[in-house]
Amino acid sequence: MRRPGRFHVRGSGGPGALRPGRDPDRRRRRTLRPRGHGAPCGCRGAAAAGGGRPTSRRSALRLGLHRAVFLPRAPAPRGDPPLTGAATGLAALALLLVAWSYWGYPAFLSRLARSVPVRTIDPSPALPSVEVVIAAHDEEASIGPRVRNLLAQEYVRGLAIAVGCDGCGDATAERARAAGDGRVRVEEFDRRRGKAAVVNDLVRTSSAEVLVFTDANSEFQPDAVARLAASFSNPEVGAACGRLVLIAPPGSGATPETEFWDRETGLKEIEGKLGVCLGANGAIYAARRELVEPLPDGAVLDDFLIPARIARSGRKVVFTGDAVARETAPANVAAETSRRFRIGLGAGDVLRRETWLFDVRRRPLLALAFLSRKASRWLAPVLALGALLCALGSSMLRPFALAAIAVLVVLAASVRLRPRLAGRPGRLYYFGVINLALAAGVVAGLAGYRRPAWKRTAR
Repeated sequence: MRRPGRFHVRGSGGPGALRPGRDPDRRRRRTLRPRGHGAPCGCRGAAAAGGGRPTSRRSALRLGLHRAVFLPRAPAPRGDPPLTGAATGLAALALLLVAWSYWGYPAFLSRLARSVPVRTIDPSPALPSVEVVIAAHDEEASIGPRVRNLLAQEYVRGLAIAVGCDGCGDATAERARAAGDGRVRVEEFDRRRGKAAVVNDLVRTSSAEVLVFTDANSEFQPDAVARLAASFSNPEVGAACGRLVLIAPPGSGATPETEFWDRETGLKEIEGKLGVCLGANGAIYAARRELVEPLPDGAVLDDFLIPARIARSGRKVVFTGDAVARETAPANVAAETSRRFRIGLGAGDVLRRETWLFDVRRRPLLALAFLSRKASRWLAPVLALGALLCALGSSMLRPFALAAIAVLVVLAASVRLRPRLAGRPGRLYYFGVINLALAAGVVAGLAGYRRPAWKRTAR
C-alpha cells in the first residue's frame, strides 16, 4: 500500500527507495530496470536480455541506486570567440590610437602649450658659422639650382655648403662644382652606402658651429638660413625645425598630401613651444654640430633621430616657422607609396633600437610626444592589419574582413588605373594606400630588414 506523497520507482521490484515530492511523469527522466528483469532500458547499446550497462552517447550526470538521470551534452559554442575577441580588440586599439594621435593629442597639447610663454627670437650680433649639408644620389637635374639657391642666402656671417655624392652614376658632382664657388665642397663616394653614412662623413669633416640639413630638391626663402641661425641665440636650443611648404604639382590643385602636411605643420608648431618638436622636416632643420651623434648604420629617419637624440641630452628642439623651404608634393600615389614604405622601414628600426624613447619615468614629456605623435601612427596600421587577419579566422567577422580586403584591392588597383592625384582622388583612397604601405614597412623594419640606399621620389 502506497503512502500519501510517496511513489515507487518503476522497475524496482518493491517499495525500494521512496523519494518525497518527486513527479514520476517528468519527461526528461530516464529510468533503468535492475539487472535480471530482461527488458531493454531504452538506451542504445543495452543488452537485449537484461544485464550490461548502457552505452549511450549521453553522459549520466546523476546516478541513484535504482535510477539514472541523463541530460544531453551542452551544444558546442558557435563561432570562434578567441579570434573574434582578438580581432575586435586589435581593431578597437588601432582606432583609439588613430583618434588619440590625430585629435586627442593635439587638443591636449594645445591646452598644455597655453601655459608656456611665447618664445621671442632676437637675432644675435654674434651669429654662428653655418654649413649646409646635402646628401645626394643622382640629382644632376636639381643640384645646380639648389646650390645657387643656397649661395644666394642672406647670411652675413658666411655660409659653407657640403655636398656628398653617394655613389652617383650621373653628373651630380660636376654640376654641383660648376654652380658653386670656394664656399662649396663636394665629397664623392664611389660606393653607394646610404644617406646615413654620407651624413656621418660630412658632419665629421665639418668645422661649423651649426649644421643645416636639407634635400637636393628643396628651395629656401632668401632669409631661411638666417632665421634658423637666430634660433641658436638661446643656449638652451639644440636644434631648430623650419617650415616646409608643399606645392601641389602643376594642374593638380590641392592634394591630400598638402592637406595632411598643413595639419602636421600646426602640430609641430605647438610641440616647438614645448621644446619637443620630434621629427623635423628633412628639407629644412638645423642642429649644433657638437650635439649631433653619429647615425646608426642603415638608419633611414635621420630627420627624426638627430633632433630626438638632441632632446635626450636635455636641449630644446624648437620650431622656427619663419624659416621656410618649398618643395613639390609627389604627383602620384605610387611615388608616395614607395616613400611611405621607406618611412615605415625607418620607423620599425627606431621602435626596435631606440628603446629609451619609451622611458616615461625619466623623460615624461619626450615619451608622451613620441608615443602620441610617432609610435601611435606607426603602429595603428599594423594593429589594423592584425585585426583584419584575426577577423578572417572568425566566422562572425569574416564577411566584414572580406569586404575590407575587397576595398583594399580596389584601392591598390586604382594606383595603376589612376596614378595621379589630380582632381578628387578621395581621402579614403589616399589614406588607405599610404597606411598600408606604412604598415608593411614597419613590419619589415621590426623584422630587421634594411634598405639604406634610397631612391629619390618622383615629383
